[in-house]
Formats: sequence, structure tokens, C-alpha cells
Amino acid sequence: MARHGEILDSFKHKVDNFDFTNEEHVTCLKMVLIKCCDISNEVRPTEVAEPWVDCLLEEYFMQSDREKSEGLPVAPFMDRDKVTKPTAQIGFIKFVLIPMFETVMKLFPQIEEIMVQPLRDSRDHYEELKQIDDAMTEAQKKKTENMSLGGKKK
Repeated sequence: MARHGEILDSFKHKVDNFDFTNEEHVTCLKMVLIKCCDISNEVRPTEVAEPWVDCLLEEYFMQSDREKSEGLPVAPFMDRDKVTKPTAQIGFIKFVLIPMFETVMKLFPQIEEIMVQPLRDSRDHYEELKQIDDAMTEAQKKKTENMSLGGKKK
């Protein structure tokens, strides 16, 4: 992911006037397609994608736990105290996956139905989960406030 922005920006500059006979253009396309393949988990059905998301998040959390225990800085997207699955996935889908796949779609419009729309559906799924999480957090907060007041209402 270190060069994601650089690779995508280079492709964006070429895509509107893409030339399949230009070796530089084709090489750039290959790099973007490899990136699409590498991080395309959310294109797959939720029941297939979600277990992989869980594994990835757990790997991140274990790494950040270790970094914390060693006094090292922790990447915010890896910190179990700051990240939820819905917020992590919403950000990744909205700001990484959809822009990349929509750019590829300019060359290959047929991927909209089979790749881009599933990404949008996945984003919507995680936004619904986030709303549920937020409502549960708010309910728990109110319950805790009421308990700290001895069960009295404000």
C-alpha cells in the first residue's frame, strides 16, 4: 500500500487517453490491475469477504498490541482501542477501493456490475453496521450514566 497513491495517480493521468500500444500505459495498467487483485476482498460476497476482514483486523490488533507493549508508536488504523470493523472497512472501501475500481471502470465499463456495485453494496453494509454500533454505544453510555446516578433519571 506504500505506493498506492502514486500508482493510482499515474494511472488516472493516462486513463482518459489510454493507448494500448503505449508500453508505459500498459505497464501502468498492469500495476493497477495487480493492486485491484491484491486488495479486492470486498468485491466478493459478504459471507466470503468478512472472515478475511476479521483475520486482517486481528493481525493488525495483535501487531499494535505488541507495539504498545514495547512503547512503539501505533498506526491508528491498527489500534483496537480506536478501530471498529465497520469504520475500518467504510474508510478503506470509500477512499481506496471504490476510487481505484471506478478509475479502472473508465477503461473497462463492464466491471461496474460485477465489481464496483458489490463494493458499493459492501460499503452500505458496513455503514448499516456502524449505525447499529453507534446506537448500541449510545444506549450503553446512557445506561452507564443512569447507573452512576443511582438509577435516577436526569
